[in-house]
Amino acid sequence: MGNNLSLSEPFADTSGALLSPEDRLNSIILGVAWIGSLYGIGMIWCAVELIKRWAGPHGERDIGPVSICAALLLSTGWPVLILYLMRQER
Repeated sequence: MGNNLSLSEPFADTSGALLSPEDRLNSIILGVAWIGSLYGIGMIWCAVELIKRWAGPHGERDIGPVSICAALLLSTGWPVLILYLMRQER
């Protein structure tokens, strides 16, 4: 038992390995795409929450195209908008 635990051949150390320039660029593009996707999801969620808030608790007020455009425009700053909505819900 334990005879096969030691390496009989040299082990390649890859701790100093770097990404090639193409892989580095692709990793940056992928990260930006993920962040952009999450930001877009946040914008859509905040726009829907604003429209629901403006429509009233039972949807008694009409929401027109101008309200939808205003909600989309205001949702671009969704991190601040989430804090506002959380504070107003109390």
